[in-house]
Amino acid sequence: MRPVRLCYAVMLVCSLSSCEFHCSVGSSGSVNTKPVTSNDSSPVSGAVIKNDIELEANDVKLKEAYLYDDNDAVLTKNETGLGQKIHLALRTDTGWVKENGLSFIGASERISTSGGKVIVDAPDIFKDYETTGLPADKAVDITLSARITEAAGDDNNYLVQFRVWDKKGKGEIKGKYKFSLKK
Repeated sequence: MRPVRLCYAVMLVCSLSSCEFHCSVGSSGSVNTKPVTSNDSSPVSGAVIKNDIELEANDVKLKEAYLYDDNDAVLTKNETGLGQKIHLALRTDTGWVKENGLSFIGASERISTSGGKVIVDAPDIFKDYETTGLPADKAVDITLSARITEAAGDDNNYLVQFRVWDKKGKGEIKGKYKFSLKK
């Protein structure tokens, strides 16, 4: 998990001022897509979703989705300080195609202010792994991080839209969540 998180963090710090990620939940019934919202923690098809993360999943089974800080503490409020990271954790159970012990996933993020100003638009965060893939045992725990280094005027509220998909299969997780900068 640490190598994937570190690589992602370095990639984003070098090119973006902020970034975030989201997760989805699959179901074993005939309906493959199920939107999920929670106020705090809600079991959905065995998954625990926190921090009001809205999710949609196809052909992926999610265990949990939540936001946490740099100290690995789950956030009780969707807030972070200026210059501090907020992390989205997506823990999956099944769903990504495996080839020779590798999974080939993509992830995109779009972060905007509540006024609609786009801060980050990253179409494929894992593009560097397109041909090499990621170890399948690491691809089950996905973390995306955001750090706002400069406030957008008086607008301290942000919307993060994300999508994670399987480049070799049909699995997909997409969703959104909101966070704000502490005052």
